[in-house]
Amino acid sequence: ALDLPREATRPFRATVLEELHRVAGPATLAEQTEPPLPADAPLELSHRQVDDYQTCPLKYRYIHVLRVPIRRHHTVVYGEALHRVVEHYLRRRVAGLYTPLPDLLDVFDREWRNEGFLTWEHEAARKAAGRGALTRFWHEEEASPERPAHVEREFGVNLPGTSGLTRVRGRWDRVDEPPEGPVIIDYKSSDVRELARADSRAAESLQLKIYGVVWREMFGRLPARVELRFLESGVVGRHVPTEDDADEAMAGIHATAAGIRARRFSATPSHQACRYCAYSQICPYTASRD
Repeated sequence: ALDLPREATRPFRATVLEELHRVAGPATLAEQTEPPLPADAPLELSHRQVDDYQTCPLKYRYIHVLRVPIRRHHTVVYGEALHRVVEHYLRRRVAGLYTPLPDLLDVFDREWRNEGFLTWEHEAARKAAGRGALTRFWHEEEASPERPAHVEREFGVNLPGTSGLTRVRGRWDRVDEPPEGPVIIDYKSSDVRELARADSRAAESLQLKIYGVVWREMFGRLPARVELRFLESGVVGRHVPTEDDADEAMAGIHATAAGIRARRFSATPSHQACRYCAYSQICPYTASRD
């Protein structure tokens, strides 16, 4: 799925404060703890949950345990609309069906939501950017002989090496199967225009490392390549997965599972993480106000 940037969400402050008072009161919310889970308790994780916990366990608690509400941000609206249109096109392509560009843009118009934008002008500019990104995407796909083998394929695998049953679930945006081997592809709505940066993002992506591990667990080997395809620019970041990548992903999954089972949700503030955290305005440990 489109992995939206961390700045894509911000708390709806009045609702958050009301929720904090309802649950515990803002002064004590971060300090509350839950009893540990049994060591053999089953646990299901997505790549986003692993990333949230590795970024900051307290952030994970706000999102996945307390479920503190947040307001939809315009980048969420933008990214979700792009993703649904890309999925629509690719599913038809897998089925051997042609989708004219005007039809694709009509789908975009239907999927568009007027939420979170700063002004009417801002919304119009973002919608125009989306239409431009999808037009580029359509031309590139129509010119390419490649056809996806899988679109939005769901997966769920039980991983060994944890004290309890840990299941990683999710879905791949796209999987191609060229002669050199399977390629896992994830589409991004963020604007990356330099190839070196795109390649770096692909190489460093915990999401793609987890996807590689899942593929290995399901099929006995790592994928031949993983890719991030940036819709606004058309730039593609590529990386060949390694066993070191797989080891890093497994270590992150195991550490996350152990921490969640033990209910360890201490904050790990940093300027970089707190700057893009949706809860920085209410978190007593944030480094973004230093």
